Amino acid sequence: MRGYTMVELIVVMLIMAVLAAVAAPRLTDRTALHERGFRDQLKTMLDHGRKLAMVQQRDVCVLIGPAQAQSVYTAAGACSTTMPVAEPSGQAPFVVPVPLGVVPGGAALVRFNQRGQPVPNANLNITVGSLTLRVSRETGITR
Repeated sequence: MRGYTMVELIVVMLIMAVLAAVAAPRLTDRTALHERGFRDQLKTMLDHGRKLAMVQQRDVCVLIGPAQAQSVYTAAGACSTTMPVAEPSGQAPFVVPVPLGVVPGGAALVRFNQRGQPVPNANLNITVGSLTLRVSRETGITR
């Protein structure tokens, strides 16, 4: 007479099925993880571009497209993709690919002047899915 009844076993199996149906999509959907990772990489790129503009005393642009974000120098007053900024750890161009399922929005171009301020002098908002980056107009600092 020891053991579980058939009703108890069925109830436990139903509870486990409901939990699996709720938890499984959260375990397999990595969009939020990719959004946060890309947002962090983009923030690093913006911070690096701002500091580089101040140290080298030349304008630096960060171009944000649907497939990649790229850091470049300006030539003749315009952002030039033929003059890429090298990544901090080497000589390769500083490019961050946009992960699948992640949609960047807002400002597609952030240009820093020699004082590290965005050009034009305005607050800029960049969205990465449901996350937002804000570039301050006075300091150029990204939050």
